[in-house]
Amino acid sequence: MAIENLLPANFGYAIFTYLYSFVMLMYLGVQVGSARKKYGVKYPTMYSDKEQVFNCIQRAHQNTLEVYPQWLVFQTIAALEYPVSITVVCN
Repeated sequence: MAIENLLPANFGYAIFTYLYSFVMLMYLGVQVGSARKKYGVKYPTMYSDKEQVFNCIQRAHQNTLEVYPQWLVFQTIAALEYPVSITVVCN
């Protein structure tokens, strides 16, 4: 059974959403790196005792990473049946 028979014709839209989400994760990572430099929070410290703004930036990135694997699984399952709808909803 070929993969073309398993995936719907518009599944490529869902792949676009995966690529977009990867760009978003990279953006958030760069923001954390910039905030580390700006607020002087060195590795391996995850959160600062003094800089609340840094903690917010770090938490936004960390929260996204925590739910990302589940989101990928559910996105893929939904895209197998509704590729266009799920792409619109997730972008």
